[in-house]
Amino acid sequence: MIDMTQQRLARIAGLFYALNFVLGILSLVRLKAGDQAASDQMMLFAAIDYAIVVILLGRLFEPAGRALSWAVAAVGLTGCALSAAAALHVFAAPVNPLAIFGVYCLGVGSLIVRSRLMPSVIGVLLMLGGLSWMTYASPALAHRLVPYSMAPGAIAELIFTLWLLIFGVRAPSSLSAPSTA
Repeated sequence: MIDMTQQRLARIAGLFYALNFVLGILSLVRLKAGDQAASDQMMLFAAIDYAIVVILLGRLFEPAGRALSWAVAAVGLTGCALSAAAALHVFAAPVNPLAIFGVYCLGVGSLIVRSRLMPSVIGVLLMLGGLSWMTYASPALAHRLVPYSMAPGAIAELIFTLWLLIFGVRAPSSLSAPSTA
């Protein structure tokens, strides 16, 4: 990968993450307007964009454990592939991609806590958001819980995105070992 600082990597990931929010909103707007084709096109762009986010975050969180970071990224890329397949009407996914992204958010949250590159509370929020996304594994449950099943995940991911954009990550010198006293 191109030699770039962790800070720059975090900010670029934040920019792509913000673009994903825009693409998702545009997809919903087009769907509400009855334009399924435009909605699908936006969802495809969102899936591609989010795959970029997943790869950037995989690289960013390598300090928390390279194998773990890329295992979490593999889960995220699976969700992106299912989203793209749905947008292209290639096949019906066996599970809603949001449920896969729930597992992904659990993983990213744990990487945040483990890496200490940003406040642990952001990692905890992402893990809680991931649990809310996982309700989409059961369509009946998700339907009964909307919008409550959507809000925690969306809010957690928005906070994470804003943190990446505004603050980036902590400098490596500020990541000294925690006190045992």
